[in-house]
Amino acid sequence: MKKKLLKIIMLLPIIGFAQSSSVYITNEGNFGTGNSSLSIYDKTTNSVSNDVYSSNNGGALMGDVAQSMELINGNGYICVNNSSTIQVIDENHIYVTAIQVYQPRYLKQVNTFKAYASDWGINGIQVIDLLSNTVSSTIDCGTGPEGIAVSNGFAYVCNVGGWGLDSTVTVINTNTDAVETTLTVGDKPNSAVVDVNGNVWVLTGGFTEYDANWNVISETPGVLAMINTSTNTIESSLVFPIGNHPEDLVINGAGNKLYYSDGSWSKAVYEFGINDINLSTTPIIDRSFYGLGYDPISNEIYGSDAVDFVQQGWVYRYATTGLVVDSFQVGIIPGSFAFSETVSSISDLSTASISVYPNPSSGRFLINSSKIINSIVVRNVLGVVVKSITLSNFSDVIDLTKEMNGIYLVEINTNLGVITKKLIVE
Repeated sequence: MKKKLLKIIMLLPIIGFAQSSSVYITNEGNFGTGNSSLSIYDKTTNSVSNDVYSSNNGGALMGDVAQSMELINGNGYICVNNSSTIQVIDENHIYVTAIQVYQPRYLKQVNTFKAYASDWGINGIQVIDLLSNTVSSTIDCGTGPEGIAVSNGFAYVCNVGGWGLDSTVTVINTNTDAVETTLTVGDKPNSAVVDVNGNVWVLTGGFTEYDANWNVISETPGVLAMINTSTNTIESSLVFPIGNHPEDLVINGAGNKLYYSDGSWSKAVYEFGINDINLSTTPIIDRSFYGLGYDPISNEIYGSDAVDFVQQGWVYRYATTGLVVDSFQVGIIPGSFAFSETVSSISDLSTASISVYPNPSSGRFLINSSKIINSIVVRNVLGVVVKSITLSNFSDVIDLTKEMNGIYLVEINTNLGVITKKLIVE
């Protein structure tokens, strides 16, 4: 038994190995011209390819204002805001179809066959059938639905207010597509992430009212709020100084540190630990970015610079220490990032992208999968099952804090097979 387990442990770096290979950058392009584009940065070759969509589709234009992109089941879903479409491309960046919507902003997969797309044009969610790549239904939200986070069987939709004002998060049951509740978090919520405990953090930018001459009449503060996804209540709120307008909330690979841009006209990047009690006043990157992203595998921060919003923009890579790693030129007005992971398996049982972090840890591990997880089984080095969970979700938290320090094997069962990974409790 011990010899067999030792062999399995020795093979785990191969079975469970995952690396971030490509970074996708959506470039908005100039409004009204239809010259949005897609850039891809290959980390293995340290090279960038621009105009990827046009190059792989006979010179066709991607559309007007590429807002964001999500990678699902080998396809790319690009929300092209002013063209009222979600462009779907395959793994070779070849056009598959265009899903007709109104003003798509962000898209998030909620289960194996379904995704939600926020749409300012209907002040709601477009429910996307991932098998047919069509809209199956809609869900009413607040005004100007924006960023979406998914956790514990619910989707949390930030209602930024569009060109006006909203201060709520719509909570949707992803099994029934019914609105569970609506939470007031602060004026103009723009982005949300899920932490290692499965809780959702929401960033609001605050609201500024101007007169006819663009003089400031009044301002409200931005807020960083944490939603407990077990109770769907706001558990904590931290308030930013009035005049600052934080945005672009992202989270690290371990799920325990948040990053965001904050400031007025000129911003900087700040870090916040999920157990911190105060907002930081010292930036880790003293530079203003148009968009922000975080690679959860290499643990690097990406910032986009739109320069003058006419010429090609730039992307900068940073270590979490705040030191710049690299920079490269992309398309016009780079705005959002999507990160792909390559998972290799000696038996090729699954094409699922599965991450486990933090690892090592003191006993709590967050498991994220691109495919629905059916069950999780954890064994100690003697092969004894110490935890077994049946679920139907993309993520779950494994709590081994009551177990002894050491090595454990976790078997993650998806519809495409089982992947085994090593957990280290220290």
